[in-house]
Amino acid sequence: MTTLGMQAAAAGSASANASAGCDAANGGALNVSVSGGASALREAALSEGETLSLDLSTRGTARLAVSSGGGALRTLHAGRASTLMFVAPASATYGFYLDANGAADATLAVTCASVAKLNVERSLLERRKSFLTSKDPDRIRIDRAPAEPKPLDSAVQSSEAPRDVTASISMSELAAAMKLGGKKDPGILDFWFEGRYLTYDTVDANAKPGDGNFSVMYFGSKYMLGPDIMLGALAQFDQAGESSRYGDQISANGWMAGPYMSVRFGPGVVFDGRAAWGVAENAARGVMLDMAPADRKLLRGTLRGSRQVGGWTVAPSVGLSYVQDTPMVDGLAMGETATATPSGTGRLDVLPEVKRRFSLDSETYIEPRLAAGGFLAFDDLSKIGPGSMSSQVPEMQWKAEAGVAVGMKDSVNVQATGGVETGAQSAADTWSGRLQLNMPLGK
Repeated sequence: MTTLGMQAAAAGSASANASAGCDAANGGALNVSVSGGASALREAALSEGETLSLDLSTRGTARLAVSSGGGALRTLHAGRASTLMFVAPASATYGFYLDANGAADATLAVTCASVAKLNVERSLLERRKSFLTSKDPDRIRIDRAPAEPKPLDSAVQSSEAPRDVTASISMSELAAAMKLGGKKDPGILDFWFEGRYLTYDTVDANAKPGDGNFSVMYFGSKYMLGPDIMLGALAQFDQAGESSRYGDQISANGWMAGPYMSVRFGPGVVFDGRAAWGVAENAARGVMLDMAPADRKLLRGTLRGSRQVGGWTVAPSVGLSYVQDTPMVDGLAMGETATATPSGTGRLDVLPEVKRRFSLDSETYIEPRLAAGGFLAFDDLSKIGPGSMSSQVPEMQWKAEAGVAVGMKDSVNVQATGGVETGAQSAADTWSGRLQLNMPLGK
């Protein structure tokens, strides 16, 4: 009988002594170290869908195999050090066999996530991608009003109520506020920072409350190629975290960098575009498994118009945004090596907006605003392409916002906004409310 065959037989005879579930795996029940030429077997009773992160360390080459219910061993990995993911295809006792294969030594460290834990983690990752696609920094817009930053637009689930803070500054504005050089014109080159932080409430599948937060910082530069063309580059750093009844906080963070442009094609017609690439790091105190780490890319483009009609400003817009994470680790299930599967979140928005400013006196104004339109939410760009099958086309959803701003010209203002987004298919509608204070620097 071969070594693998003998180990399979041993697995069958030892099944009654198998450790139970994720708790035992996280307690070290599957961890094992062997010296050169030696081998060892560890067992655990896993439920369907429970996911193991298998961290194999070796100075040479080693073999990692798995059996189910005492059956034949199937090789998961043969070679040098690697990090693998194993998803239990059914509830059974699994044996994990490690053979140092002539190496000086080999070590296997295992962590486990339950199905409930994975669902919580996936929800966080989807929310983070939704926040990233919901809004770009105002600083990348060539027609941005310096004294009046737009309120944060967050895409969240129906059980959440976002509360957010934004901050923005550029080198030229800082110099003007400090009266350095006595010059307010930023010139053709400028550097800027913009950040936002929001908190929200969550409710899990068991109606247990929780809370979360999302923050992002942008560091950018801009170059005016002409009065109607702005080019630049920016780097962003983001973090999301949530607490739940499943124990320690889960968190995810990442960075991206890339170019952007903003072009004015004519009076009131502007295109903003951006591309970025980076890495997402997902961790829950070392336990988070799903998609950790991952290559990330982001694409975003918006075409906006603005016209004055009877004293009202009419501003229709069409925007496309997409962010995608591609895992850097293999996914495994009973001897099958899966390729890294990208996970994306995107939106195609059509959102006409109307607003009008009414002067209360020489300094104070009030400005009502109304926006209503539709959007398509999708997880793959091919689903909205011209060649996509009709059954794959995302469902049209609807969005409406209403708000009012009260403030002083070129100074402090307060904005209150409420909105609703219809849910896809059987999903609940999303209601949101926001109150924001804008205070330009130096005012």
